[in-house]
Amino acid sequence: MARSPAFPLVAILAALWLGMLLLGGPASDADAILRHAFRVPALVPAARLLTRLGDWNLLLPLTLAAAAALAWFVSRRSALIYVGLILGGRLLVEAEKVAIGRARPDENGRLVHVATLSYPSAHAAYSMIAWLGLALLAARAPRTRARAVAFALALAFLVGASRLVLAVHWPSDVIGGWAFGAGWTLLLLRLTEERRRRSGIDRSKESDR
Repeated sequence: MARSPAFPLVAILAALWLGMLLLGGPASDADAILRHAFRVPALVPAARLLTRLGDWNLLLPLTLAAAAALAWFVSRRSALIYVGLILGGRLLVEAEKVAIGRARPDENGRLVHVATLSYPSAHAAYSMIAWLGLALLAARAPRTRARAVAFALALAFLVGASRLVLAVHWPSDVIGGWAFGAGWTLLLLRLTEERRRRSGIDRSKESDR
């Protein structure tokens, strides 16, 4: 298992998540400078639309629809993994927010209403988990999978960036959300794949006896 390239990447993403936690937030000069760079009024209408692709109220029905499609076109196992990926990610993100307790930017500058804590960005994390997870589970051919993953990453990046345009997150919140979402997705999918492979080997050994 340790030889899989997914695990070093997960470790890098975990280090990035930790770095954004320790170095970002209200006291970070870098966060303050980068936050002002995203204040572009012309982008606000697009940001209001894009941010919905990370809303839990929209992602939940989309997750159920995607799971049904996976069960029909790929396998029931893939559908169950996808639902577990989404629900597990949701619980972990909310637990992180409560445990870390980072305050959001000044509410006077926010362009949409938010009521939860800041780190990590749930929109960045949810969109990364939902779209990257779907791309990896649905696409089988290498070229198709590469395109699907590229599209999923671009979509997740746009959703995360929309939270900065709407002034409801520190940049480190969004980067931390992306890092957690990608790391959680890669880790869970790799672990389930390793379990499936080992189960296949065990069944093969039993049949040889």
